[in-house]
Amino acid sequence: MIITVRKYLPQCDDFTFTAIDFERANNAQSSICQLGLCVVERGRIVRSYEYFVRPPKKAFYFQRNTVQIHGITYEDVRGAPTFDRVWKAIFPDIEGRALVAHSFRDDALTLDAALRCYGIRYEYRSYGHLCTLELAQRADIHDENNKYNLEALCALYGIKLLPHHAGSDAQGCAMLAMEMARALSIDSFKELADFSQTPAFPEPQLPDELSCDDLWTLESYITKMKNKKGVRLEDCPKQRDLLRAQKIMEADPTMTLKKESAVSAKELSKWIGSSAAQPALQRRYSFIRPWRRKKSIKKRAFDEG
Repeated sequence: MIITVRKYLPQCDDFTFTAIDFERANNAQSSICQLGLCVVERGRIVRSYEYFVRPPKKAFYFQRNTVQIHGITYEDVRGAPTFDRVWKAIFPDIEGRALVAHSFRDDALTLDAALRCYGIRYEYRSYGHLCTLELAQRADIHDENNKYNLEALCALYGIKLLPHHAGSDAQGCAMLAMEMARALSIDSFKELADFSQTPAFPEPQLPDELSCDDLWTLESYITKMKNKKGVRLEDCPKQRDLLRAQKIMEADPTMTLKKESAVSAKELSKWIGSSAAQPALQRRYSFIRPWRRKKSIKKRAFDEG
């Protein structure tokens, strides 16, 4: 890999994880009104349950479009426990385990908002995750109408589902992950998560010594990677540093840059500040100096006059 992608991989190879799903009362990320969990131990579902959740006070209202989707109303959650109380109940089935969700990015945003709202600290990402939506897209698994939503994919594998019921969606997601693993002949949960988190971008073939044109190719590739949802890059060079390096090399067409220096933020910054790059950098901006000198002379004459 030219650029190292930061992945959140499970800590074990066996299919031990917890699938999770949320329903929200409105567009506020913290407005969880129903939560579903499905606990899987070594490829077998051992528990599956759901909770009604009373949203926090600031987000305790229901929008018409969300009610039309999941059918949950104010009366259903008026006497329900708040998220912090539900979290204490579900934490034993989450602690130290990889999480699985369909469109994990959206569920992670919801979980993050709820944890912040109640001042709960838990670094669930460090234990790894798997997104069944990204897995299906990466493996090009979809129904005959090219749909990747949970309902369509579950129907493809004959998995029974009550759409937009958090408990059923969590269980359907767990079963879908295991069915897709069988379809892909992958028997390692870590390998399955690794496959799902690898961006499907063709990597440009770059030489060991990069020219200015090669830097443009690298910058375009990094921009694509950064725009991909859910992709996190490690030690990735900053765009402004890449642009600076390009300008330096434009000033001296004979100059080259080692690939290992170009793909590391630390190494690229060090190269820009090195003695090798400074002469080209000075030549690049030398045309500005006479203009600045002329302007300062005019200003001094005006002040003295």
